[in-house]
Amino acid sequence: MPNSILSFWREGGEDLFDAVFMVAPILMHSIDKHGILLNVSAYWAEKLGYSQDEMIGRKITEFMTQQSRDKAEGTVLPEFLSTGEISNIEYDFVRKNGTVIPVLLSAVAQFSREGEFLRSMAVVFDNSENKRLYAELNHKLRMEALGQLVGGVAHDFNNILSVIQGNLEFLKEDPDSEERGLFLQDALRSSHRGASLTQMLLSYGQRSHLEPRDADLNLLVRDMDHMLRRVLPNKLDLSVVTATGLWGVHLDPHQLETALINIVNNAKDAMPKGGKITIETCNVRISKDYVVSRDEGILPGRYVMLAISDTGDGISAEDLEHIFEPYYSTKPFGQGSGLGLSMVFGYVKQSGGTIRVYSEAGFGSTFKLYFPATRFDLTQEEQDQQWQSGDGVPSPLSEILVVEDEHDVRRVLANQIKKAGLNVAQAASGDEAFTLLTTGYRPKLLVTDIIMPGALQGPELAEKARELIEDLNVIFVSGLPQEAAIHGNALSSSDVLIPKPIDSAMLIREIGKMLRAQS
Repeated sequence: MPNSILSFWREGGEDLFDAVFMVAPILMHSIDKHGILLNVSAYWAEKLGYSQDEMIGRKITEFMTQQSRDKAEGTVLPEFLSTGEISNIEYDFVRKNGTVIPVLLSAVAQFSREGEFLRSMAVVFDNSENKRLYAELNHKLRMEALGQLVGGVAHDFNNILSVIQGNLEFLKEDPDSEERGLFLQDALRSSHRGASLTQMLLSYGQRSHLEPRDADLNLLVRDMDHMLRRVLPNKLDLSVVTATGLWGVHLDPHQLETALINIVNNAKDAMPKGGKITIETCNVRISKDYVVSRDEGILPGRYVMLAISDTGDGISAEDLEHIFEPYYSTKPFGQGSGLGLSMVFGYVKQSGGTIRVYSEAGFGSTFKLYFPATRFDLTQEEQDQQWQSGDGVPSPLSEILVVEDEHDVRRVLANQIKKAGLNVAQAASGDEAFTLLTTGYRPKLLVTDIIMPGALQGPELAEKARELIEDLNVIFVSGLPQEAAIHGNALSSSDVLIPKPIDSAMLIREIGKMLRAQS
C-alpha cells in the first residue's frame, strides 16, 4: 500500500476504504479496540459463507476456532492495540458450514490525533493450499525417513541373524566340534548386538525403558571425565567445566553416559589430526518468547544444560538438517551405525528436554542438551548409597515364581535365577500361576511377563496374587516398555519393569533389592 494512501487512511479518510470493502476481491476486515467487526469485505464474508450484515457488529473471534480465539484474545490483540501493526499471524477461521480455513492475517491500526485506537484494517490470505502442500511434503519426508529406517534395520538384523543362524547350524551339524565354544561366543555376541540395536531404535522412538533418578549432572560428568580421558587419544585435549550451584535433574544416568559417549566419539572422528573437546554444564532459564521463536517442543522454565563442543571439521548446513535421522551418516560405509545421534535425540526428548546443534563446516560443533531442572539436595555419600543399594546376591532358598508363556524364555529366566542359588517355580500363563497360588503356594516374589494368553495378563495376575499375599513384590518383564502403560493398572510404585532381552545381572540385582527389603 503506498504511504500516501496509508497516511490518508490513518488521518481519518474512510470513503475510499468503504468502497474497497464493497467491491475489491480481497479478504479484509476492520475491527474496533474491542475486536468488534466494523466492516468486512464482501469477498471475505462470502468465503466464510456469511453475508456482510451477518458478520458486522460481532466479535471477529466468534468466527475462529477456540485455539485461535485464545491466541487472539490472549496475546495478539493486546499487542496490536499497543503497537498498531501485526503481520502474518496464523489463525484458523470456521466457515458457516463448520469447515475450517487456515489463514495468515496482517493488520495496521488507525489512531486519532490524540493517539486513541479507532479501528484496524486487516488483510487476510487463505493459507489452505500452502497447508495442504506442507502436509503433503511432510508426509513424503516421513515416508522417506521411514524407508531409510526400515532399510537400515533390515540390513543390520539380517547380518545379526546370519551370524546366529550360521553358528547354530555349525553346532547342529557337529555338536562336539572343537570350535563349539567359538560358535556359541559368536552367536551370543550377535544376540547382544541385536539387543543393542533394539534399544537404540526404542530410544529414537522415545519408547526406551528409562530408569530415571534424582542426580547432580556435575557429579555424573566428573565421573565420566576419567573414563573419557582413558579412551581418547593423546592428540585430543579434553576440558570439563562445571558450573557452581547447578540445579538438580531427574534422568537415567546410564543412558546419559551412552549419549555423551556417542557425541564425544563423533567429535573424536571429526578431529583426526587432533583438537580439543570441551564439556560444560550450566543453569538455563528458557522463556516463552524463546520457545515461540525457536519453535521448541518444550515448556518454558528452568533447565540444566550439558554442552559438548569440539574444534573439528564441523557439519555442513545440508548435513545439519539430517543428523538426527536414523541411518543418516556422513562417515565412510561400515564406520558407525547411523543410529548414535538418533538415540541421543530420542533419549533427551523422552527425558523431557531438547537438543540443539550449532556448527559450521571448518569451525567445529557444539551439541547442547537441555534437561528439566529439579530440586535436589542429596549428598555425594547418599547418592553412592542409593546407586549401590542393588548390589549383592539374595539369600538362598528364596521362592520365586516365574510366569512366562514362551517356553524358551521361561527356561532362561528360571536358569538365571537358579544360578543365584534361589528356588524357582514356573507357570506358562497367568491362569496357571493363579491356580498354583490357590493351592497354597506362597512365593517370596513374582516375576511375570505382561502380555500372555489366557484370561489373566501380568498386571491382573499381580493384583489377584496380592489379594492372597499382602505386599507381594513383582518384577514385570516385557518386550516393549509401553506395554506397562497399556496394561499397568495393577503396577505399584515398588514394582520393577525389566525389558527383554533380560540382563541376568540386572534381574538378580532387582530380586536382591526386593528380598532384602522384605527381610
